[in-house]
Amino acid sequence: MHRNLNKFNTIILLFIILFTNICSAIEKITFFTWVPAEEYNLNKKLIAEFERKNPGTKIVYMNDPTKRAMDKLQTMFVAGTAPDVMSIHGAYFIPFASKGLLLPLDGYIKKDNNFNLSEFYPKLINACKYKNILYSLPRYTSVYVLFYNKKLFREQNLPEPDETWTWKEYLNACIKLTRDTNKDGKIDQYGCVIDFWGARIYPWIWQNDGKAFDDTKNVCLLNQEKSVEAIQFLVDLRFKHKVTPMVLSLESKSNVEMFRTGKAGMFISGAWEIQNLQLNKNIDWDIAPLPKKIKRATILGLENYAIYSKTKNPDLSWKFMKFLHTPEVQLIMAEKLEKQPSLISVAKKYASNTHGFHRNVLVDAMDYAVPVPNFKQWNRIESVMQEQLDLIWLGKKSVRDGLQEASIRINKILTEK
Repeated sequence: MHRNLNKFNTIILLFIILFTNICSAIEKITFFTWVPAEEYNLNKKLIAEFERKNPGTKIVYMNDPTKRAMDKLQTMFVAGTAPDVMSIHGAYFIPFASKGLLLPLDGYIKKDNNFNLSEFYPKLINACKYKNILYSLPRYTSVYVLFYNKKLFREQNLPEPDETWTWKEYLNACIKLTRDTNKDGKIDQYGCVIDFWGARIYPWIWQNDGKAFDDTKNVCLLNQEKSVEAIQFLVDLRFKHKVTPMVLSLESKSNVEMFRTGKAGMFISGAWEIQNLQLNKNIDWDIAPLPKKIKRATILGLENYAIYSKTKNPDLSWKFMKFLHTPEVQLIMAEKLEKQPSLISVAKKYASNTHGFHRNVLVDAMDYAVPVPNFKQWNRIESVMQEQLDLIWLGKKSVRDGLQEASIRINKILTEK
């Protein structure tokens, strides 16, 4: 009896040791995103595929679909509990990299013969660097284009917008599309809706051959004549021509809603709007390049994947991040979720399939898209800029006075150590 008990205890002990060894052999990392439900579910399938191809690995997936996701990520950095691999909003990349929170990737790429950085758009890779060191990779990109309601254009016998459009053609279309459809003395269909906030004003400045900041990003140029002219054009759309409603920065979602319900003929945004528009069978829409003035320009946006600088498993983190940037994964994201690819070869495949609208407009825009200036002090700069833009849009300040005030205060922030 005593001998049998000892034998049983020995078997249990061996089982515990074996189980412990198996568990300790599993490599585990955490992965953080801030995506809606459909993308979250697709990411889970991709994670399962990675784990299948790499036995003994475990990806613990965390997702926060709210607007506070980057705040949550910052809190985790402070607590030392940041995820190993994370998705970062483009505006937060420089602030994170400048604080040493992200792992430099150049060494991993240099010794990895299966990873070719030249397969990405060069301007995206440049936007993933801080002080000439690569700290992230572009999981996808986005450019701003002109969405337009084809039915409303047909009703007014207007030619659809194309690459020849200038601000003049844009304004003329806005005027003709703006209507009081029920004759009650109030406008109920606008030619356009304008996002008068943050970086969304930049393309207009660039198209007028101006700059919001100098090339060193040390001087704000919003008070320069080219910038003032561009912003005055937008303000005139509201107060002089009355072809756009007043939508403040906090109400940006109403722009999409107005377009979706046929109350606006045009609005400017990126590929992230496409999925929801495709679900709405009541609107006949397409996209075109932004109108130009002196030159053509649009915003080049991106969302980055990066690795925590204090990760305990940098090799697995790199392997997983590399998997997320394979052509196969990017093509899945592009075809299922309309994520504009950051890999050149995948972007060409994406553009070749129209999918009900001119995808090529998005890909062609990469030739003239301009990266948004990024700063360590972005939160403070954005706050000052938006305060003045809101006052201008409300008619409480002139364009010149508001941009002058913004420039003075932003330049003071930029000179601080």
